[in-house]
Amino acid sequence: MNGVRNEELSKRFGERFRELREATGLSTREFADTAGIAYSQVWTIESGKGNPTLSTMEAIAKALGTDISKLLKDL
Repeated sequence: MNGVRNEELSKRFGERFRELREATGLSTREFADTAGIAYSQVWTIESGKGNPTLSTMEAIAKALGTDISKLLKDL
């Protein structure tokens, strides 16, 4: 894709991630600690400005008690 980033997809993923995180009752900082990722990374992804790697998506999914496919479904 020559470095082209799908900003709409990133925004939708971030929104889904935020909704699922909020459903756990964890703050952004608490979730970051649980998932083993940086607080700033959680904020960046949720705001639609980040482009998480597969390993980060796996950490997010595991902390949410789901799998990557459910995070990506219908985006």
